[in-house]
Amino acid sequence: MKQEVRAAVFVEPGKIVTQTFPYPQVSKDTIVVKVRLAGICGTDMHLFKGRNPTLNYPIIMGHENLVEVVEIGDEAAAKMEVTGQVLKVGDRVLPYPGRACGNCWYCKNTAPERYGPLCVGGGDCYGLGMSCARPPHLFGGFAEYMLLMPWVPCYKVPDDLPDEVAVLTDIFASAAGVLKTMMPYPALKEGFGPTGIAAIQGSGPIGLAAAVTAKMCGAYKVIVIGGPAHRLEIARKLGVVDHVVNIDEVTDPAERVRIVRALTPSGLGPDLVVEAAGVAAALREGLEMLRNGGTYLESGNFADAGEVSINVFKHICSKDVYLLGHYGSPPSSYGTALRMIELAWRERHIPLDLFVTDKHPLEKTQEAFESKLGFAGIKSVIDPGL
Repeated sequence: MKQEVRAAVFVEPGKIVTQTFPYPQVSKDTIVVKVRLAGICGTDMHLFKGRNPTLNYPIIMGHENLVEVVEIGDEAAAKMEVTGQVLKVGDRVLPYPGRACGNCWYCKNTAPERYGPLCVGGGDCYGLGMSCARPPHLFGGFAEYMLLMPWVPCYKVPDDLPDEVAVLTDIFASAAGVLKTMMPYPALKEGFGPTGIAAIQGSGPIGLAAAVTAKMCGAYKVIVIGGPAHRLEIARKLGVVDHVVNIDEVTDPAERVRIVRALTPSGLGPDLVVEAAGVAAALREGLEMLRNGGTYLESGNFADAGEVSINVFKHICSKDVYLLGHYGSPPSSYGTALRMIELAWRERHIPLDLFVTDKHPLEKTQEAFESKLGFAGIKSVIDPGL
């Protein structure tokens, strides 16, 4: 039996060190899992930069986790898999990272698909990858092993999905905001729907997941606005992106708006614009390019990236737009995202494995985060087995 577990620990903003913790003890309603891959999320990058002063240090981050069951209690085996499957040692699972308090107004008065991201309970409601201050410590994916408590919903991974594809589930859950825009009735040109044109602001993991999701939902044309060039090249290789606009080459926002609108019928603009760049200024640019009566989805600013001014009459009221925010993802979005990934990989043969461009061992977590500051690759993952 392993006695110590290595983990990458955030001790303060911008500083990560490797520490060891006691191997967790399994009980009847918990699961000990080995971390196979843990993605570095854009939210993790915001925290690395110190944009959340309320964090409870030290922290073992990592909430985009693909794990393998190594020890499991009888109750956990029977109850923790969301679709009703009985879990066993060796199964790969995706643990949902969020946790709602169950006591605040949102938890008691809104649907499950809403109260997870809206919960304001605070205190002990933090989920995976948020703190390691208290025993048994191992609640984040940047570690060799984790302990999954009874409140963690788990999704068993189909055998034919490679690790590098399954680990994208959290990304596609975040991109599931695209599904929120398909309302109330696309045939009446209200909301986004089949044969619509989607423009995605941002060519990182969330942006490309949104592009795949839009195409899977029937988009006639998908346009990606982003950079650097290597990310746009991967966007092209996915086979779901019809046009790209390189922001490093087209530096004038007004010109980018003109180019995108020119790719739509009568130059009116896309039916859907998704902000997945995490840049506040993208909001104004996206509303400029959106057609009248179109839908704008804000899903990229997961942390405070500053403010931007808009003309309320010009950009919102007179355009008669739908403006939607998407923050976080409820547990049900994991199931939706996993099925979306299965269809994309198995039926549409979309090469989702192109997302994971670099893997890093635990001891190199600091270097991995620093490399992401320069927009290297697409999706970086920590592989404790390296």
